[in-house]
Amino acid sequence: MLRREVILGGALTILWGAANCACHAQTVAKRRPGCTVDADEAPRFFERANSEILTATGTEPVVPTSGNRDFDYALAHTLSRMTDVFEVLPGFGYYDDGNSPNAYATPAVRMRSADGTVLFGRSLLRATLAERDHPDVAVSAVCAHEYAHILQYKKGLIGRLLAGQSTVKRVELHADYLAGFFAGARKLQKPEYPAAVYATKAHSIGDYMFTDRNHHGTPDERAAAIVAGFNAAYRDRNTFAQGIETGITYVQSSR
Repeated sequence: MLRREVILGGALTILWGAANCACHAQTVAKRRPGCTVDADEAPRFFERANSEILTATGTEPVVPTSGNRDFDYALAHTLSRMTDVFEVLPGFGYYDDGNSPNAYATPAVRMRSADGTVLFGRSLLRATLAERDHPDVAVSAVCAHEYAHILQYKKGLIGRLLAGQSTVKRVELHADYLAGFFAGARKLQKPEYPAAVYATKAHSIGDYMFTDRNHHGTPDERAAAIVAGFNAAYRDRNTFAQGIETGITYVQSSR
């Protein structure tokens, strides 16, 4: 049922709005750092986005397609697989991220029967699709990271992961771990799936802002979290429920 809802919802209302929690420069200032937007911050975020932002209240202008019909269709199917693995159904939408490519996940519901919303910047989309190594898979890596944030919200894990921490690193590395888990699950289904792209993508967006509240993890830490999640699914055959907990144990062992 969820798979059908994602594909139909994508085709009729959002078709896709793929995300990379690349978490580059933050365009929503003075809020909890990270690539998540709390529900009470979401309305102001949407108000600041340009008029073409996709929401699902039925009143805002909608951007229903990336402009590439085949890509939209393929991504809709990828998102349906993520729904099956993560057991979440977020709304997906574009927003104008200007010169600060970014994406966010928020628990704010912007479409019917959805577990929050993923906001995908159009500049980030263009940059990701311009990458040379399997850009379509790089987009899905970004989507998986954002789906992981939606899962964290749905399961009430954000506070647990942030407890006692001065940065959001554990939240982000846990999302990376779960994205890696999804890559491992896909590799089991499709042996030729280029799962290594997930680690490469995560490595490319690591940072060294150790004392910054918004520190997400170094390039090596982010890639390692992807690999650890991949192994949990592909090598160890963990269930996703097990993966959530092994991921928490993994990030809690990090400094």
